[in-house]
Amino acid sequence: MTHIYTAPSPVLTCAVLDDDEINRFTLEHYIKLNDSLQLVASLAGSIEGLDFFSTDRRVDVLFLDVEMPDLNGLDMLRLLPEPPQVVLTTAHEHCAWEAFELRVVDYLVKPFGYDRFAQAVQRVAERLRTVPQSRML
Repeated sequence: MTHIYTAPSPVLTCAVLDDDEINRFTLEHYIKLNDSLQLVASLAGSIEGLDFFSTDRRVDVLFLDVEMPDLNGLDMLRLLPEPPQVVLTTAHEHCAWEAFELRVVDYLVKPFGYDRFAQAVQRVAERLRTVPQSRML
């Protein structure tokens, strides 16, 4: 009898940044359902996000809303010197081209279900496995 051993995927640290509380709660729930993710921070706006990342805190993946007060998610992303892998979570499809120019891993249009969320997480894991960190920036 042959046993095939596959190494478990490493747990990816993540943060959620969305000004809408219901959207944050939904993402937090999806993260709890996914064994490959560990939530580090759930932030309510871009200013909180800038504060979080300015203190040298790091995550593997950021689930980022686009339309927020003060500073939209794409502009905030441009200000990060070493951004994590980013999955945009937005109700707006019109930002996709700009988002992919910023090398986001995936673009989830709200409302999205858990299966689509899990697919985005898989894409992040694949990118982290196949591309050296220095080439992703």
